[in-house]
Amino acid sequence: MAPGEIIIGTLVEINNQGQALVNFPGNDPTKNLIAISTLAITQQHVGRQTALLFANGDMNCPVILGMIHSPLQNMLETFNQAQYESDSHIEVESELNVDDMQMDGNKLIFEAKQEIVFKCGESSITLTKSGKIMIRGKYLLNRATGVNRIMGGSVQVN
Repeated sequence: MAPGEIIIGTLVEINNQGQALVNFPGNDPTKNLIAISTLAITQQHVGRQTALLFANGDMNCPVILGMIHSPLQNMLETFNQAQYESDSHIEVESELNVDDMQMDGNKLIFEAKQEIVFKCGESSITLTKSGKIMIRGKYLLNRATGVNRIMGGSVQVN
């Protein structure tokens, strides 16, 4: 690594002592490192990409310079604020294209009290509070490179 080189890493967690733990390419994925930061870090930042430098060039001493801008993260933050302000139907509209969004975090959670619906044209995926998942579309493709299991109390085809 060249002196002053910025590495893109991930804020993995904040430990019980309030310390930020990060990981980055080239580091052991099972060994998160405690990082110091130039900005206040909260639980809301966990999973976000970070710009990292290393104190004295030591790869074991990461310094968080900032969070990488994510249009998707901005949409999610707007959505989370709106959901607490109203229990009614919420739609988040954006002029962002799929090409504009990248998500390299470890986990992405969408949560609702009653129902989540993903729609595109004539297809949809609906998740309900009761645990029902409905997938609708003109054509459905289900592929697996390993075992493909269908399990349930009973399984009906047609």
